[in-house]
Amino acid sequence: MSEVRLKREISVPHGVLLIVGTVIGAGAFILIGPLAAQTGPGLWIAFLIAAIPALFVAVVFAQLGTAFPITGATYVSISRILSPVLGIVVIWSAILGVFLFTLPMMAYGFALYLRAMTAVPVIPTAIGILVFFVVLNILGLKWIMWFQSVFTLVAIVALLVFGVGGVFFVDSTYQTPLFPLGFGAILLAIVPAYCLYTALNAITELAGETKNPRRSIPRILFISLVILAVVYVSISYSLTGLMHWQVLGRTEGAVAVAAGRFLPSPFATYFMGVAALMAAATTINAALTFISRDVLVLSRDMVFPRVFARVHKRFATPARAIVLLGLLSVAGFLLAGVSPEEFILRCATLTSYVFMLMALLACVAMYLLPRKFPRRYRESTFRLEGFWLTFFTVGGALLFAALIIWGCINDPLSALYLVVLVITGLAYYFARRWQLRRRGISIEDGLKKIEEL
Repeated sequence: MSEVRLKREISVPHGVLLIVGTVIGAGAFILIGPLAAQTGPGLWIAFLIAAIPALFVAVVFAQLGTAFPITGATYVSISRILSPVLGIVVIWSAILGVFLFTLPMMAYGFALYLRAMTAVPVIPTAIGILVFFVVLNILGLKWIMWFQSVFTLVAIVALLVFGVGGVFFVDSTYQTPLFPLGFGAILLAIVPAYCLYTALNAITELAGETKNPRRSIPRILFISLVILAVVYVSISYSLTGLMHWQVLGRTEGAVAVAAGRFLPSPFATYFMGVAALMAAATTINAALTFISRDVLVLSRDMVFPRVFARVHKRFATPARAIVLLGLLSVAGFLLAGVSPEEFILRCATLTSYVFMLMALLACVAMYLLPRKFPRRYRESTFRLEGFWLTFFTVGGALLFAALIIWGCINDPLSALYLVVLVITGLAYYFARRWQLRRRGISIEDGLKKIEEL
């Protein structure tokens, strides 16, 4: 019996909506308030600076995505170009980081905004929304794209209404001085602010399901980055001009409250509340879509048990991988035994670290690509050469290394979480390799192969 394969169904518009919906998330509604309380009204500058490393991500992954237009391209490129251990550890860290921390944060944000409109219990509601999206993801990519497209468009429109419309009602006294805690506070905010750009590269994980990936992936990445930068800078500027920065960290649903300063109050509360629900939903939905493909490829490489490599015959989705990730997210709520604000910022910072580490390794892999896989480098439709290859790869690696070190110095607890993720990934890899060797199987041999188009 032939193996069931994934289908190429993602166009450029769908890809952009998948990426923007994934990245923008409830963090745009629940993270900016606490961040403003720690930085002051100059927060929008932190988001502008955070777009710089995001640009490096877009450029490097545009090349890797066209060199490896296959499912799980990030993991495949790092493991094949650099080292199987590095590829496995970074994806392991991403899986645990997203599903133990980020998705519980998004589901938690969803439940908070829903509670502001209706009396619902937070934790059961958060778990319920996770279960719903596990089922939706199992049903097929067409359902995912339809849902993602509608909900992302509503969230983008709401945020632009707030961000652009709010500019005309800004109270300048709230934004003076611009750096009440010093410019150092802005620099400290860059790492958690970058969290709202992370997963920009996620489209490379769906390259095997993207139509004409060598042409589509660069377009999806750059269009998504522009949309995200405009949204974040505008809403952070408007938010800190509509409410005092010291009040924002203590205000639940700050974006909805601030919108009531220039929109009719009942309308503002429900409109922004619904948009926040949709933003959180799109992140949960798409994260399950993207990372389940990593689990699928890791299982085909026998890093994970082969049972998770199976594609559902009827729905053509990695159903077992999706269920596994859903269970992992529910378990993540056990780690949320801290105050909501601290939990939100801790999740954001840890997620930034994980994706910065991934971006750092991708930069090094991109630098070595012309020598390790010259044919794939030549066939890339988006190709860096000469100075620009060095600038975006070596420069990008140094930039992400500096950001990680800077973040670790100023937030050692989140750095410790990252170290724990990496160590557990290493422990799992060597334990799995030992187990397979006892059965006469070499895991390294499988990690040399690359699925062809």
